[in-house]
Amino acid sequence: MLGEQNRTVKNRWLALLLCGISLVGLGVTLVPQPMPDSILSGGAVWALAAFALWFLYREALRRPSCFGLKRLWTLAAVFAAVIVLGQSYGAVGSAALVKTQPVLAVLQWLGRTPLYAAGMALLTHALCGGTAPEPEQPRKAHPFWLYALILYACWLPYLYFIFPGTLSTDSLTMIMEAIGLRQLGNANPIFQTMLLHCFRYIGVKLGNGDITIILYCGIQSILMAWLLGVLIARMARSDAPRWLVTGSLVFFAINPIFPLYAFCVGKDTNFAMAVLWLMLCCHQLCQEEKPNRWNTLFMIAAAVLCVLLRNPGMYLAVLTLGALLLWTLHQSRRAARLWVAPALSILCAVCVFAGIRLMLPVLNVAPMPETEEYSLPLQQVARVAATHELTAEEAAALDSVLELDKVAGEYNGELSDPIKNLWRKDATPEAKAAFFRTWMKLAVKYPGTSLSATFHNTYGYVYPGFMSQIKPTFLIGRQRSTTEMDHLFKYSENPRCHLLIRFTDELAKNPLYRVIVAPGLYGWITLFAVALLAGRNKSRYLIAAIPALFTLAGCVLSAVNGYFRYSMPLYLCAPMLLWLCAQAKPIIRRKHQ
Repeated sequence: MLGEQNRTVKNRWLALLLCGISLVGLGVTLVPQPMPDSILSGGAVWALAAFALWFLYREALRRPSCFGLKRLWTLAAVFAAVIVLGQSYGAVGSAALVKTQPVLAVLQWLGRTPLYAAGMALLTHALCGGTAPEPEQPRKAHPFWLYALILYACWLPYLYFIFPGTLSTDSLTMIMEAIGLRQLGNANPIFQTMLLHCFRYIGVKLGNGDITIILYCGIQSILMAWLLGVLIARMARSDAPRWLVTGSLVFFAINPIFPLYAFCVGKDTNFAMAVLWLMLCCHQLCQEEKPNRWNTLFMIAAAVLCVLLRNPGMYLAVLTLGALLLWTLHQSRRAARLWVAPALSILCAVCVFAGIRLMLPVLNVAPMPETEEYSLPLQQVARVAATHELTAEEAAALDSVLELDKVAGEYNGELSDPIKNLWRKDATPEAKAAFFRTWMKLAVKYPGTSLSATFHNTYGYVYPGFMSQIKPTFLIGRQRSTTEMDHLFKYSENPRCHLLIRFTDELAKNPLYRVIVAPGLYGWITLFAVALLAGRNKSRYLIAAIPALFTLAGCVLSAVNGYFRYSMPLYLCAPMLLWLCAQAKPIIRRKHQ
């Protein structure tokens, strides 16, 4: 009894100490910012913040099994470092503010690390802290179509402002390729181009391009609501915490990401749905004791759609299904023949991928530009060339494939497209090989500059609240004006869309809103979920999270920093990742029971 009282007193003092450290860390900033307007005085705001921090640390210290997890502290330290560095890069495009204000940077990092660790500890306890055994029978839940109807009803007001829907720039390019105004290319997946061509043909036959957009967005939004309804219904029937089920429904209903991309003709929304569908199929197989024919068919369809709807989708599908195949071939499960589903799915995905590659030359389809995969080396080389003096040999190797004299002027730390445009299309294989050898040498010679280039081009995917100013975040209204194809495909713009644009721009001034809609939070959730699942003895749940982790890795290697549409799978998969954590009970919890 006395020991328990001493521990309580000790925890209170420790909570006060951590509270003070975090207040200092939150109070200092590398970039001076004006105080936002508030009905409370500055002192009242800090008093509320102090109380909230003390309560957070007090509750976290009551759960040492979660607050003491080393992997959470490591992740918290990484997140805090990203935030501190991100402030500097957002202001001056480099780590200069951290170098010139090292004391403030260290204070910020020290104050934020325990704060993030405590938050993740409480989330871990909320997800996995229950001691009740798993129910023998699934819990009762509403049918999936009811959840889907609720979501669709919440999305419909957005349609009032953007009806018949939004046509993305990539979709406009694909339509122009399909009707012969441009050469067919595989920069955008050829399947998606043909799909849009079918919808365009139907729309033109029935009236105009608006019907094309209505049909596409109507079917896509219904499928998204259906898929998310299935996810919520499965969560509700499992042993997932009730708050997670309700919170997921609210999240899908009120976050503007979902309706705005559900009513947008683009390649990113349907690919994100295919990724979530594949995760659901993998999770379903991991719960089964014997093969399920329908789930096998669904898994094959999801894998094939991942291949068809995104050029790197092949790697996502094979990596995920390969891990699932190895798990199902485990000695205790081989007899159940559960391995058949992932094996058939891999076979179908590979056959479709090979068939597309064989078909492209026959149809005179231009391959995907090689520079689409070179964002990382191009950005690193460009930053080195713009910052350091190159030797004659290095400059010659780079100039053989790039217009080197333009690199310094065109370089943009958050967008690799300007450097890609300097790539010489007539570069020989020998020149390309010399370029990549030089890139690796420069990365070793100037590691700090190379890492700085990569961080500058990617930190928005793990920096909550970062909203890119380079490309549109939400796709609302006409994305590109063109009269080139009006006689073949004409569509209208809803005049009310500008009201929605102004409304969302006004909301973007609110920090909490930016955190909710920007991709950084969902990069955090992905890494948090993987860190928890990696520490459990149920590897099947980690397998189901591979598509989300692959998506985040793809975002890091992408051309644009913090681009919303590249992160679409992370938005859709975030509640499922938390659900996987809730199902995989922590080993450390069992040790204390």
